[in-house]
Amino acid sequence: MELILVIFFSLLIAFIVCMALRSQMKTAKIATTAKDYIPKGGFKLTAQGDVFLYKTTSRRKIEKNTPPPTGGNGGSPDRR
Repeated sequence: MELILVIFFSLLIAFIVCMALRSQMKTAKIATTAKDYIPKGGFKLTAQGDVFLYKTTSRRKIEKNTPPPTGGNGGSPDRR
């Protein structure tokens, strides 16, 4: 019985703390478009650059040209 009371009061205290923290988040709202993140006066881009966090390298084998087959008419496509 004591264990049940301890669990109940622990959950009750946790619920009260979570609700108190949630009530402090009133300033947050869902932004639906990118314009919600731009200040009212606009913004000025002062620097330009790329920052790469990862590098991906891919490799593929380049096949060497095989010599043309010998014999026949020499592979000439122009016949008269």
